[in-house]
Amino acid sequence: MSSIKVMNEILANKINAGEVVEKCVSIVKELVENSIDAGSDDIKIYLKESGLKEIKVIDNGIGMDKEDAILAFQRHATSKLLKEDDLFNINTLGFRGEALPSIAVISEVVLKTTKDNVSTLIHIKGGKLLENTSCEARSGTTITVSNIFYNTPARLKYLKSPYSELANIVDYINKIALSYPNIKFKLVNDDKELLNTDGSSNLLKVIKEIFGLDVAKRMIYIKAENEDYEIDGYISLPEVTRRTKNNMITLVNGRVIKNYELNNTINDAYHTFKEDSRYPIVVLNIKADPVLLDVNIHPTKLDVKFSNFENLTELITQSITSALKTKLLIPKIEAKEKISVPTYEEIKLDFNSTIEEEQQEYKKNLENYINGNDILKKEIAEETVVEQIKNNEKLEELYPIGIALGTYIICENDKGIYLIDQHAAKERINYEKYKYILTHPKQDSISLLIPIILEYPLNEYIIIKENIDFIRSLNIEIEDFGSNSFRITAHPTWLPSGFEEEAIKKILDLIINKEKDFSIEKFNDRLAMTVSCKMSKKANTYSSISEMENLIKDLKKCNNPYHCPHGRPTIIHYSIYELEKLFKRSI
Repeated sequence: MSSIKVMNEILANKINAGEVVEKCVSIVKELVENSIDAGSDDIKIYLKESGLKEIKVIDNGIGMDKEDAILAFQRHATSKLLKEDDLFNINTLGFRGEALPSIAVISEVVLKTTKDNVSTLIHIKGGKLLENTSCEARSGTTITVSNIFYNTPARLKYLKSPYSELANIVDYINKIALSYPNIKFKLVNDDKELLNTDGSSNLLKVIKEIFGLDVAKRMIYIKAENEDYEIDGYISLPEVTRRTKNNMITLVNGRVIKNYELNNTINDAYHTFKEDSRYPIVVLNIKADPVLLDVNIHPTKLDVKFSNFENLTELITQSITSALKTKLLIPKIEAKEKISVPTYEEIKLDFNSTIEEEQQEYKKNLENYINGNDILKKEIAEETVVEQIKNNEKLEELYPIGIALGTYIICENDKGIYLIDQHAAKERINYEKYKYILTHPKQDSISLLIPIILEYPLNEYIIIKENIDFIRSLNIEIEDFGSNSFRITAHPTWLPSGFEEEAIKKILDLIINKEKDFSIEKFNDRLAMTVSCKMSKKANTYSSISEMENLIKDLKKCNNPYHCPHGRPTIIHYSIYELEKLFKRSI
């Protein structure tokens, strides 16, 4: 008797559910994407206990008839992919026909849907059909999922805490709302509203709802295209960063994706504009012919493969870099007013009313107060409040008047007071100087009276030996000197005086630790950063007025005078208005 048997459909769906439904957010994702594919422009998500107890998704899409409602729970049943060629031209978020059967087999599902005024109710538990009847009519579809993973205890056991599950769901809904600003999204957990967008197609308004007004005011709009790709969206100013890459949101043809290379491309475009350990907030829409994309890599459809990927990365890099270079990037210090909001006790209440009536009255009075307050009522503008500047006016005329703490040059002009970090400013000046020297090399070198001897472990010695021709192309005369050692007899003239040996060691360290995607451009950039730091004036060092004027003059010549090579600001501005507010001289 044969020992190989064909699995029944419920068992196969349970196994498949392990890939499609990993946690509560997987269910929310699949249901919401189905609603979007159904043409909905109003989607509501209601959770109980962060989705662990119940997930309900209500939409106003086209709905399904009775026959389709049953077929939707069969594996590989889909209306979005009919023939093999369609796999290479996918225009919908879902297409595999795996989501609903995978969800239904590990939970209890109640589906109510209406099409052409005919309503259908389907009730499935553990993959088994319990009910198939008519129900009350309402436009669109409502799906309620409960008892999640009730029949797969191992998966249920490893669900995370309610807070963690809710955080994942909120993160996804935020991203899908940014992907579809034309759709109203409402997210509620245990009767508490967490997100409510207006579906006005204004992406900046959605950014405001998710990240807040302060971030939205500091976003820059970008738009560009080439023969393969079209991009548009918002990027944050370098002063607005986060500790993780989670807020670098990339969307491809409306699909939320995670792509390591894309994130690196975006982050690299901010190079020298921000600290390397911080990441910008970015919402980037990428549009392309579906033929250039492969979304059929994993059931979650979060990863996408691109054709002509170099064209996309080049477009993104150029767009972000040029946008940052055309904005005035001097951080402004704002004196924020403390807004006094009335407390619960300060609102006049009727002691004969119920608690619920009191709460409603408080909410009403609070809303009236906010609507009457000019500061709180201020609507976000369509474009950001970032000052555009001319190409030849990157840094205004600044007049130094002294130095504070031996580190910060104090300047003034008719717009206020400026503080310049002299070390960071000198780093920027030296960085651009040495980067130019490295990209326009001369054959000038200095012979050493006493050679520099450097010894390395065998593995590092081999790497240096392998790259010895490249090292010599930098005008460093290097040769073997016994076992695992090298002798340096000459070096280029531009190495910082007094730090020649340390600089050469840094050059060789960069070669030893070079990445797989090593390029001359990246090497020159890192070398320029290393040398510029050594040549810069340190903190707690006195400078004369003439030295300050020369530093400011050199800083004005830089392509990016606002940040040191590591991304720290070189200059901060206190406007006259903000100073007067701080001293209570203006209101």
